Amino acid sequence: MRPQKISRAELLGLCANVFKRYGYHGTTMDALAGACGLTKASFYHHYPNKEALMSDVLVWTHEWVNEKVFSIAYDESRTPKKRLLDMAKKAKNLYKDDSIGCLMGVIAVDATYSLPELMPQIRQFLNDWAEALAHLFETRMSKTMALKQAKQTVADYEGAILLSRIYGDFSCFDRATARVEGLLE
Repeated sequence: MRPQKISRAELLGLCANVFKRYGYHGTTMDALAGACGLTKASFYHHYPNKEALMSDVLVWTHEWVNEKVFSIAYDESRTPKKRLLDMAKKAKNLYKDDSIGCLMGVIAVDATYSLPELMPQIRQFLNDWAEALAHLFETRMSKTMALKQAKQTVADYEGAILLSRIYGDFSCFDRATARVEGLLE
């Protein structure tokens, strides 16, 4: 019997949601297969193991966020403040969404202690986020200060995402955006 057809993007999006909910260690191949509407045997036609799938999910997520969120920082047709607000709006919707949510943060915790091979991908995601923000800040400060502020802003947003999840209130994310917005005035 042939494996059920599912697009790569659909499979990775569904799997990202499962990893986000249960973390790397709490996610089973059965849960991943079930989320995709596949039998476990069929799922193995797509990915031989959880490690390979997790790596592709991180790459796919990073590419998607680069295209939909980080790229806004480089759209010179808008003011830096407008780009920031557009990025923040898309990011907030993304992190509230079940398909990707705070996947990088969830997997970063697992990777820190037991999956060091995933850390370069997670670091690159965070670095790309900081570089996009630094691009905006460079209109108001030196390149060195812009990158320093951007890294702090990423940390502020990651903390806001965590608190928003814990308390079910995304006003933390809005307050982080308001603080950054003040830097661009």
